[in-house]
Amino acid sequence: MTLSVSDIQTRARERYNAVGDTFFSDQMLRDLIYDGQAILAKEGWVIEKTFTTSSVVGTREYAYPITTLAIKEIRYDYVKIQNTKLRDDPKTNSTDPTGKPAAYALWDDTIVLYPTPDTAGETIQIRAYAHPADITENTSAIEVPEEYKEDLISFVLMWMASKDQNLNLYNKYQEQWEMAVTRAKKQRRKRLRGDRPTRVTESYFGTDPSTHRNNDLYSRSFYG
Repeated sequence: MTLSVSDIQTRARERYNAVGDTFFSDQMLRDLIYDGQAILAKEGWVIEKTFTTSSVVGTREYAYPITTLAIKEIRYDYVKIQNTKLRDDPKTNSTDPTGKPAAYALWDDTIVLYPTPDTAGETIQIRAYAHPADITENTSAIEVPEEYKEDLISFVLMWMASKDQNLNLYNKYQEQWEMAVTRAKKQRRKRLRGDRPTRVTESYFGTDPSTHRNNDLYSRSFYG
């Protein structure tokens, strides 16, 4: 079931026996719902969004979409491209290779494509973990996943109890909320691993360089 901000407000008021009580305004509850979503988003990266923009010939730097917390993946012309390091940048003071980008790096909330696009209008698709948008209407949709919507109600009730100086209820809902944030943090660890298979790390001993393949790119590591 898709819930709106109004649904969360109504359920919180009903559970607090505060239906029609102007002591808890719509604006206050909207702000609380936003704050709760923001905490879950930052702690657990629970809000996932897909953004698109178009390539520009000769332009290799593109700003993060608004509200982006972290990039999950980028596709150029619907083909996934590799996340790499700034040190792999092929551009120098005398050369700027162009073509169909096969990789990207991140710096200062900017996406840098390697090589520089040579075609205009290609779709750049960005899948990201996002911060919630500001809430200005009761009809706005809830952005966190379904599993966290009940937790949002606990967050709202926690602060309603605080405003009402009801310490016992505040402590009860605070405990529920802290459990929700802990669960979100655990989910973030899973998201950081992403779709990579779980594997046993191989150790290399000696003075020779060991080369490891990672998502079709090679990285060199040294031990000893």
